[in-house]
Amino acid sequence: MPEPTSSVVALTATSAGLTIFGVATGLHPAILLAGLAGGLWSLSYQGPLPVMKRVAVTVISAIIAGYLTPAVAAGVTSIGAWPQAVTKDLVQLPIAVVIGLLAYRVLGPSVLRIAAKKAEEVAK
Repeated sequence: MPEPTSSVVALTATSAGLTIFGVATGLHPAILLAGLAGGLWSLSYQGPLPVMKRVAVTVISAIIAGYLTPAVAAGVTSIGAWPQAVTKDLVQLPIAVVIGLLAYRVLGPSVLRIAAKKAEEVAK
């Protein structure tokens, strides 16, 4: 079992790195950190993993959330049945948490399955 301090150091370094990455790439740092929270939440449903794999899962979840959240939020809030009082900016953080939660175990494998199906169709 890894030392608790190594996990705290990794989390602190990851959070700081994501914030700097967000500023450098134009991604919203709050969305990246919400995606990071979702990625950390997803780790609670997995068995023990090496520290570097945990860091990789959370960083990937945060980056995927950073890129997908604005588009998903715009799509969700453009639905006619959506209340106008709930703006795109208001739903971005909860959507980022959900995307971060689902990125590693659900979204990634789904995209790979769809791509494999399309590759088989093209190969025929």
